[in-house]
Amino acid sequence: MEVLRKFRAALAEKDAQVSLVIVDNAKTDGDERYSGEGFVDELVIAGDNSNREFSGWDQGVRAMVARRGEPDIWIFTNDTVASHHGWSDQRAARFGAGLRRLENHLGPWLFGEVTHFPHSMITPLGSSIRFVPTYCFAMNHVLHQGLGELSPGNALLDSLVHDHFEPDRRVFRDHVDPGYVDFILAWLIADDSDPQRKSRFGWAFEWHNKSSLNALTFDDLRMKARCCLSETLLTVRARKLGADLCSPYDAWSARDRIRRTAEYIQDKFWEKHLLRKLRQG
Repeated sequence: MEVLRKFRAALAEKDAQVSLVIVDNAKTDGDERYSGEGFVDELVIAGDNSNREFSGWDQGVRAMVARRGEPDIWIFTNDTVASHHGWSDQRAARFGAGLRRLENHLGPWLFGEVTHFPHSMITPLGSSIRFVPTYCFAMNHVLHQGLGELSPGNALLDSLVHDHFEPDRRVFRDHVDPGYVDFILAWLIADDSDPQRKSRFGWAFEWHNKSSLNALTFDDLRMKARCCLSETLLTVRARKLGADLCSPYDAWSARDRIRRTAEYIQDKFWEKHLLRKLRQG
């Protein structure tokens, strides 16, 4: 909520209205209200955990539209933005400034910290060289209406991953591109048999809950693999709708590139500092 307060301050304008819906995927029914960090009487609803945060966000969207109508800009976050990232006031302000630059862009757009694959990947919905991580991202109403829902659908996801554990196979079904599968599993699954895999795929880190694949861990890893699919496929789906991919660190001139690089380094430095304080406190 402190991070969201920073976002609201970064976006604040005299004629801007910021509305919030909190989705609690641990709740099964009933609504509550939240007040704090400058927010007053905001809605807390039970979620839909069938595709973790993606199906939960779709539940939140329906609640927001029913309560306030379709906003001009949607911002989506999950718990990762607070528990595994550090957002300084300056970083939140950059995020807000990036959104303000886009507010009059009439075409569809998807905004976040754009990440590049190590090489072009063949996803189940087409090729891609980059994607927008979904711990914190935004889109305008044009793109949202084109997408319909953030989750690509449980039927599609279940067609791409196995439904139960077998010792001689991994999480994904055989028809999913092997390079794309290896990229996701290098981040998701602990595997000491390939010590070079992180450098091979450009990972500076791994999923904080990474574990070996076995009968006990399969269900959790399967669900997280579906989230990884949902994340990267969201960008592919957005591009098919003609969306521009935009980042707070975009630059179009030499001077801008130098400044944006310095800002990126500063944000990452403060992220480590703030996370250290969070864990010590």
